[in-house]
Amino acid sequence: MPDEVPPPLPSRLPPLPASRNTPVAPLAATTPSQASAPATTPAASSTVPVEVVMPVRGWWAWWLGSGLVAFGLFFVCASCNPATTATDRALARLQALMAEHLGNELHPLLSAYVTPFINSYLALPYAQMSVVGIGFAFTVFVLLPLGSSLLSAMLAHPLFLIGGAPGGWRRTWASFGLHRVVCDGLTLLALIIVLLVPLPPTLAGGLLIVLLPLIRIGSLVFLWVSLARGHRFGLLRHIFLGLPLIGLGSLGSIFVATLAAAWFYAYLLARLI
Repeated sequence: MPDEVPPPLPSRLPPLPASRNTPVAPLAATTPSQASAPATTPAASSTVPVEVVMPVRGWWAWWLGSGLVAFGLFFVCASCNPATTATDRALARLQALMAEHLGNELHPLLSAYVTPFINSYLALPYAQMSVVGIGFAFTVFVLLPLGSSLLSAMLAHPLFLIGGAPGGWRRTWASFGLHRVVCDGLTLLALIIVLLVPLPPTLAGGLLIVLLPLIRIGSLVFLWVSLARGHRFGLLRHIFLGLPLIGLGSLGSIFVATLAAAWFYAYLLARLI
């Protein structure tokens, strides 16, 4: 009808029916810099950065080097046998005195009878002295040092695992191998200097008795510092592991160093004959 008035429009639209999907939050205005920034998850932003210890590669090279240096010490010690050196010099001096006081006509008798007599009766003791010297050199400079380092590395790393050893077993073995290279390398250098420099035997022997134990004790301290830095030891392990390791190792090292110093001091005395 023309006189009817249409009903008023509602002021608010009715709510849309609920969707089956998850309601979407209203979009906020973003700037181009915010849009290009990578999204970060709450888990990634809440984590604390942890310093990762990289594994030691080529740890076996230190052990190979320690073996080479140890056999270098072995050859030096075996060639500096005081017993065979004294025997050679005594026989050479005896033959020189006999040739000097005997006439020229008796020299054929000297070479025909005296020299074979000396060779026949001194060949076996001389060979025995050589074997003893080789055994001493191998025991003091190869068997005891390398054997003790290998055994210490095998026993120490499980003990380090009790308090944590983030450096891993390669760090432990690399530290022990580096310790052997430092210790035996400095020992070899000291022996070469003392044997080549013309010093009185007493002074040279005194230097060896002082230097060789100091080198071994200092290398033990270097070993512990390397282990502590590689595994990040705390104060308690410095006290209960570091001090016993250095103390017990120093006793054995001083004993071995004293034997070596006495051996080379006897060799220096034998060169004076």
